[in-house]
Amino acid sequence: MVYLFVGTGQAGSALVDEVFAHEGIRIEAAPLALNSTVRDLENLTHIEDDEWIGVSETDGLVPGTQAGFEEVVTGGFGRRPRRANDVMERHGQQLVPMLEERFGEEGNVPFAFVFLGLGGGTGCGIAPHVVDAIRRYAAGDVKVIAVAVLPNTQESVHVRDDEEETVSAGRQASNAVYGLDRLEETVDGILLVDNQRLGYEDSAEGRFAEYNEYVAGSVVDLVSGPVVERIDPGEYDEIDAPIIDIQDIVTSLSFGAGPDGEPGYGTIGRSIEMTMSLPGYFLPVIGDQQVDAAELAYLAQAKQSVDDVTFGDARKAIGHVRAPRKYIADPEYQIEISEVRRRLNEHCSEVNLGMVPTSRNLVSCTTVYTFERTDLDRIREIEEIADTYEAA
Repeated sequence: MVYLFVGTGQAGSALVDEVFAHEGIRIEAAPLALNSTVRDLENLTHIEDDEWIGVSETDGLVPGTQAGFEEVVTGGFGRRPRRANDVMERHGQQLVPMLEERFGEEGNVPFAFVFLGLGGGTGCGIAPHVVDAIRRYAAGDVKVIAVAVLPNTQESVHVRDDEEETVSAGRQASNAVYGLDRLEETVDGILLVDNQRLGYEDSAEGRFAEYNEYVAGSVVDLVSGPVVERIDPGEYDEIDAPIIDIQDIVTSLSFGAGPDGEPGYGTIGRSIEMTMSLPGYFLPVIGDQQVDAAELAYLAQAKQSVDDVTFGDARKAIGHVRAPRKYIADPEYQIEISEVRRRLNEHCSEVNLGMVPTSRNLVSCTTVYTFERTDLDRIREIEEIADTYEAA
């Protein structure tokens, strides 16, 4: 059994690369990166070439270890997702046997994350085909969550190719709507990350790596549990919140079940606090610090991945706290997990809360608020910009 973390395009692959910077994630998960430009794949640090699949207009899907890979996976799609979609329409059937060769023919994949950027070409165009291939490969009730990056629609961007083409905010918005419309037909839930949160900052371009690290850390803290930590949860009778599993995450990010179910739109945020002061690393008996659960929950809400959401419109919420054993069991240091639940319940009644022990000297609180698409002002803004662009 393996959980798949699949990056599509430059933005999606960069996020998966950051996910696999976290020690232990490979215990239960495996990465895959699909892109149409070899130089973007070569920039990945934690995903090797045998975990690459190139997307070529001339050669279809190309394994990263194939001789001559760099000669056929060169073009990119210039932020034209429909071109990438056309390639997958012709060659997408190649992906299932590639998954069989990589992960085995039994197709035992209960869960997958598919990461993509919505303003560009490759990820936005191919992601729904990748989801379809995962479902065919798994041949069972696989659950798929998309992690989708909204473009900054305040300004134009430059395509990194020989033509130095400028892509307007309107076209990026149009791409995003195109991508979301198609994702809704294939996935069980959508986690949104908004690049416009960086658009308000000076030198935002240099902050993308830091932002990717934050998003990847949030995802890892949400999904990683006792397997990654190598801890037996049965040893922790003192935990007063259940350990959430993948199904809990899917349930919190979707509405309904079966063929009538619809994906929800989630925003994710994470706060952390060190449990040991600097002197404590040298003198452990004096180093432990109290952790304010209410402050943790507040900061996780304030740092959500989409700006200016109305939390009162959230239909569901999930919270996950990771803490050292002392902060679970010792009455002197025990985290008031009820404070996290109270913060979530302030905004919606359907709340799923979990807690898991960790061997790290920190406490993390990760929260997801789930909305219907029509409840998010940011999506409506993107749709309006797209409509104006398409009417011009």
